[in-house]
Amino acid sequence: MVSKKELEDILKELREVGDILGSLIIRKDGLLIISKLSQDVDARNVSAMAAAIVGTAETSANELKIGKFKKVLVDATDGQYVAIGSGKEAFLVCLINKNANIGLVLISMEKASNKISRLLS
Repeated sequence: MVSKKELEDILKELREVGDILGSLIIRKDGLLIISKLSQDVDARNVSAMAAAIVGTAETSANELKIGKFKKVLVDATDGQYVAIGSGKEAFLVCLINKNANIGLVLISMEKASNKISRLLS
């Protein structure tokens, strides 16, 4: 069984990337596994909304026959967030700076996602 500390350590490493402001790991059904977001953000609501967005992205990718879902990026006026699959039952969501180095963020997220996938399988 995976420990909470192992998952917290992964999220802590992500925070050290610089452009990543916060992160969370959620189940595909929208339930929160663990969060490292600021306290003024309701991580449970973010989990539910991110799961809905990823679910729609997965469905549309299947319908368009463009392959399996990998990630989704939401770009807003004051920031961005990325959701990336982390195994069969979870995904990783990171809140990032508006002008973030997306390449560095994605590489860091992919490494973290692989660790999460191994721990949760």
